[in-house]
Amino acid sequence: MNAPRLLLTAFLLSAQVDASSIVADFETDPDVGAIRWASQPPGASLVRDGSFASNGTTSLKFECPAWEKGRPEWPAFEWKPAVRNWKPYDRLVVDVVNPTESSPYLALFVSDGKVPFREGLYHRFEVRERGFKRCVIPLAGLPDRVDRGDISILHFFTERPAAPVRIHLDRIVLLEPGEALPDPPRAFLRQVVALEAGQLGRAREMAAEALTEAPPGAIRHRLEQTVARAAELKTALDRGPDTLEALETMAAEARTLPGRVNRWLDVGRFQKECLAAGQPGDGLLVGHATSMEKILPRDAPISLKPAARIRLSAARYEKESFQIVVVPVAETLKNVRIGSADLIGPEGAVFPASGIQCDVVGYVRTNSVPPYGSPHVGWWPDPILGFLGAVDIQPGDLQSFWIRVCVPENQAPGIYQGELAIRAAGLPPRRIPVELKVRGFSLPKQSPLPVAVTFAPSDHPMPATAAAQEEWRKSPAYPVNAWRKHKLRWADFLADYYINFDSLYRTGPPDFEVLRHLHGQGRLETFNLGIFDGVSRDPGQAEKTLEGLREAYRTAKDLGILDHAYIYGFDECQADQFPLLEKTAQTLRKEFPGVLLMTTSYDHSFGCDTVVKSIDAWCPLTPKFDPAQAARARAAGKQVWWYICCGPGHPYANMFIEFPAIEGRLLMGAMTAKQRPDGFLYYQTSIWNSRNPITTGPFTDWDPRSWTTYHGDGSWTCVGPDGIPVPTIRLENFRDGLEDYAYFRILAETLRAATAHGTATPDGKRWQEDAMAARAVPDDLVRSMTDYSRDPGKLAAWRDRMADLIDQAGAKVANPWAEAGK
Repeated sequence: MNAPRLLLTAFLLSAQVDASSIVADFETDPDVGAIRWASQPPGASLVRDGSFASNGTTSLKFECPAWEKGRPEWPAFEWKPAVRNWKPYDRLVVDVVNPTESSPYLALFVSDGKVPFREGLYHRFEVRERGFKRCVIPLAGLPDRVDRGDISILHFFTERPAAPVRIHLDRIVLLEPGEALPDPPRAFLRQVVALEAGQLGRAREMAAEALTEAPPGAIRHRLEQTVARAAELKTALDRGPDTLEALETMAAEARTLPGRVNRWLDVGRFQKECLAAGQPGDGLLVGHATSMEKILPRDAPISLKPAARIRLSAARYEKESFQIVVVPVAETLKNVRIGSADLIGPEGAVFPASGIQCDVVGYVRTNSVPPYGSPHVGWWPDPILGFLGAVDIQPGDLQSFWIRVCVPENQAPGIYQGELAIRAAGLPPRRIPVELKVRGFSLPKQSPLPVAVTFAPSDHPMPATAAAQEEWRKSPAYPVNAWRKHKLRWADFLADYYINFDSLYRTGPPDFEVLRHLHGQGRLETFNLGIFDGVSRDPGQAEKTLEGLREAYRTAKDLGILDHAYIYGFDECQADQFPLLEKTAQTLRKEFPGVLLMTTSYDHSFGCDTVVKSIDAWCPLTPKFDPAQAARARAAGKQVWWYICCGPGHPYANMFIEFPAIEGRLLMGAMTAKQRPDGFLYYQTSIWNSRNPITTGPFTDWDPRSWTTYHGDGSWTCVGPDGIPVPTIRLENFRDGLEDYAYFRILAETLRAATAHGTATPDGKRWQEDAMAARAVPDDLVRSMTDYSRDPGKLAAWRDRMADLIDQAGAKVANPWAEAGK
């Protein structure tokens, strides 16, 4: 056999082997004809196209116009795969090209002929603007009840596209364990190169334009370096990468260059602002931000104020924070740290330096767009690394420091002054004046709002990580194990943030060692005697559950803490379970008098219009909280709390890593004051999927993924060296919001007490009028749960106005928590 025939035979054999695993390749009209529209908006199309074929000569081009009201919200198409038996395979691979300037939502469901496709495997594609992605989908994500031997539907869909969609799909194949795909042909790589090259051209144009503005020498040098690097990458791309890996490496760098140019332009602008504010313009620049902002360290615009005099106020037993942000002008800053001396107040009073904590802000790296969307994929500020000392800061990076002022409960009120010193190796210290106003009133040691928040460390493996995490669980250093040696330290840490060492879903007894510890400090919040889902579902389980609750009830009563207890159950259950819920609640009411019974069941009448009459506290998701309906329920003797979890998303407030920090503070403070729920519930604060605790920084290897593909949902805490607790910016804002709510409660109770007397001096009447106005949450801060400001200044103005009025009340300040001993 001659050489050409040998090559042809080898090609045909390889094609036959490959064809057995091809799900779709879109090479013929019948291939496309087999696809049916599940929901087709006007103007949407599916056609074979000669562009961006990663195998063969054509791809499937999916086009869809931008969504408009009245059109289908979920454009979707589907087909039966050519290969129905997926048992031999462990991965599905889809090549996706997006040649447009937008990043549309695109997702896939996979299922068999019996299980509804929405209950099958779900995958969201990472569809980057002007880019290519070979998407590998682990088939371990197929639910067990889906028959892998009879896969019968692939359902692709998008959702309300904000811009016209054009997506090319090709080479949808199944891979056996250990099997790899060959690289796409060079002709395909060249087409993708043309998409990526646009980033280089944009970066060079931006830098060239900036250089005409004669930026300072150090900034000019960095811009010139960027132009040179763009030219080098352009030459390499023009030659054409030989492999997919080479293309992805060059493309990844090319995509960073426009942001790099913008960052250096921002540094130049910020340098001018710092010079105008009186800072030296060389070496390092110092910015100021509130605790309600997230300052991205890289690949994002700089939006900072030059640090001048820092002014803040806080009540006694309050913790209030701000951020100092250090920016290198051109060269790496070494051993950067911030410290404070004592602040000096009236008549020589001292605010101790030990009450001013200057901690490094750490960063976690996201690698995908989560289900709720995100404006940025990459490094996000989140953990606050109090254990970390001095850090180095690379040129082009920003580094935040979290300055937490902890006011002792016996601190004399008044104005205290001092300074922060920012130090870096080889540079003189930069000193920033600080002025602290200590208020004349105190905040409570316990939460001003009842909270039921879970701390129960666990992980949540995804199919791709399940095997690895199973091994990690065997290690005592795995975060879900490492924290245990510091149990009481964790309990104290959580109490600092008004969170109890507790779990909504615990089936065993409460940890009474921790509860005694916190009760002795006067910091015990609510705690769960146990979950009650199983009391009436299974007669055998019922008695076992009841006996466990009885034992916990007796112990809590003996310890004198029964007034802190609740029983939770029927988590998010539907109406068909309401008769069982009522029967169970009646049993619990007889067994455990005086203990609050709480549920998140979906009764949005809060017991007013259903058979469920024995539940004490209803807890809807925040979008379902209806103040008028809550008033009806309260008239019937019920409480109405609220909660968040993996939802809601915007426009509602939530506490994901990518959401603005101020949203958590607004939710717990101004929104709570406006809507008046009776409490707040949250399902988990400690879902940890990282292999190891955080030991270095500021750029950490902590995995921000928590529940499924969410970032930070169910995870407000991190684990530091040896298992010690590490707070997050989101946790700080949770506490700050509760402290804002405490201001509201103190002012409201002081006003109530003042008006109850019926008489007042003219000054007293003016105070009452001002207090009445200040107690109302301004509409320009929070108009509704979906219409609110993210401006820290507006929140601070409302808070400070309440504090001023409380101070003006003097000795007449009331304590709303006196009966509870808070």
